[in-house]
Amino acid sequence: MTVYLLSKIGDPLFALTMGVTAALTRIRRDQQEKNPERASEIGYGTIAQLGQRRLQRWWNGDFKDL
Repeated sequence: MTVYLLSKIGDPLFALTMGVTAALTRIRRDQQEKNPERASEIGYGTIAQLGQRRLQRWWNGDFKDL
């Protein structure tokens, strides 16, 4: 019998939420260390915009060399 921490649906959602949150926090910390003069301005909205721009570049084929 399979034992679930939350539920059959809740466990994967919890894992996804924790993973995304950890990734956003790490990216935010890296950006703050990279740009210490702008550290107070870098929030999760800024990180979301950065991800959106990168996804748009990928969609347009700008990352063909990777």
